Parts: sequence; C-alpha cells; structure tokens
Amino acid sequence: MKRSIKRLMAGFTLVELMIVVVILGILAAVAIPAFTRYVKRSKTSEATGNLAKIYQGEVSYFTASAERQNTATFLDATANPVGTPGTGKFTSNVASWDVGTWRDIGFSLDTGCYYQYAASGTTTAFTTTAIGDLDGDSTMATFRRQGVANNGEIQGAPVQITNELE
Repeated sequence: MKRSIKRLMAGFTLVELMIVVVILGILAAVAIPAFTRYVKRSKTSEATGNLAKIYQGEVSYFTASAERQNTATFLDATANPVGTPGTGKFTSNVASWDVGTWRDIGFSLDTGCYYQYAASGTTTAFTTTAIGDLDGDSTMATFRRQGVANNGEIQGAPVQITNELE
C-alpha cells in the first residue's frame, strides 16, 4: 500500500515531459502560420470592401452626370492616403477624403487604413485600385476593379487580385 501512494505522488518522468514538449512544438508549428494567414486575410477584406464602395460611387456619379449634364463621365481620384504603403496603418485624415473627386464619388474613411486607394476614369471606363504592403517586404498587394460604360449601361469586371497575402 505504501508503494502505490508513493508512486502516485512521484510526478512526471523526463520522457513524459519531453513528449508533451514535442506535441506542443508541433501544434505551434502548425497554428502560428495559419493564424498569420488569417490575420492577413482579414486585413485584405478592407481592400475589397472599400473597392466595392468606390465602384458604387463611380457608377452613381456616372448616372447623375448623365442626367445633369447630358454627358456622362467617370472621375479621377488621386491616390489617398498620401504616402508609400507599408506595414502599419495609414493614419486617419478625414479632411483628405472630403475634397474634390473623393467627395463627388461619396467615399471617405474616418479611420486608419492598410491600403492606398485611387480611381481613374474617362467618359467610357474607370478603374479603382487599392495598393498595400501588409508585411513590409516591398511586394505590393494590388486589388483592381474596372467598369465600362456600354450604351449607357455599366458593366463591371470582378476584382483582380495580385499578391493578395504578399
């Protein structure tokens, strides 16, 4: 009887502890890259969501300009926020969105963002772009969506993504 109580109170052997350490190491090796990918993918949803808003703003402006001026046109919107995309967020600058074409498109951001947005348009087509560098390796992730006016009807292409998780 004394022997079994002594055995229960003895604790773990070195081999048992090493097995636990190996199992935890394997779990960490699998989980950390998956978590990193998950975080990057969540940041890319910002780009696709904002491109959809800019796209809708261009379509609305095109329709309104056709009704107002009898000549429909798409807008050019310079890259905003100003600067080179990097690993951190661009700081929030609400005033930079409340000017000119960004105001006319009806798009603005009141919080920081990971991507730089731009739109270029003519009387017949437009392209919206989001560019960002989530991991700071100078490889840019690019999201692009185009729209073309064909006999007054706007036909949009799906979002083209280059280096999504770069």
